[in-house]
Amino acid sequence: MFSRLLGAGLVAATLVSGAAAAQLPNARERARAPYDEGLAHMRNEALDKAAKSFDQAIAIDPGFEMAYYMLGRVQLAQRNYASAVYSLQKSRDLFQADATSAATNKQERQSVIRERLADIEQLIIDTRAAAAHPQNSARQGLLLEQVRQYEERRRQLQDLDRNDVMTVSQAVPGFVSLSLGSAYFRAGKLQEAERAYLAAVTADAKIGEAHSNLAVLYMQTGRLDEAEKAVKAAEKAGLRVNPALKDEIKKRKKAGSY
Repeated sequence: MFSRLLGAGLVAATLVSGAAAAQLPNARERARAPYDEGLAHMRNEALDKAAKSFDQAIAIDPGFEMAYYMLGRVQLAQRNYASAVYSLQKSRDLFQADATSAATNKQERQSVIRERLADIEQLIIDTRAAAAHPQNSARQGLLLEQVRQYEERRRQLQDLDRNDVMTVSQAVPGFVSLSLGSAYFRAGKLQEAERAYLAAVTADAKIGEAHSNLAVLYMQTGRLDEAEKAVKAAEKAGLRVNPALKDEIKKRKKAGSY
């Protein structure tokens, strides 16, 4: 809709003075209102409304990588795996492009970093609030782990802001690769899922869920030694691995030894 309105108003737009145009909010600023509405809908588990809000944010700012990420999260919860794969791939690709593109000057680069920091800070606040809500008591551990992942990304961005250094492996946040891996896995794309999970633990080695998911994937593809190593990595990261998974890996190893 925004693109159609833009086309229809092109002539009128040329009449706007340079000073007035400079005062107009940019696409990201205008996209933030529906994006924030989407976060509020997610807190209330209103998934359909959240998806519409994130779609609106993307329509305004097609480069809004966090809006694609949150839309992919919603689509995963809705079990719309093909759409989730698309949204999360877009988020990943935008983060990669953002990391490899050269800003025209240091001031512009710092402005972009601080914009990303504001996005992460809002997610930290929202997710902490959700974890503290009584209705989410059963999910508190998962929500607090999400907070930790967001805080790790904040630390990486702060390092980039201070030292202008971020490794290639950190370009895409670990939590984006984790969700993308889950979307791939549920869509039956196991090779792509493995690459995404490996990217997640490379960006953030403490994402125990990604290690555990790798253990499941390795087990299903017959790589039982790797599955055991992934279980140990998950436990080292602080995740309590499902005992049934550990037992099944041992059972399959024992069956294969005869």
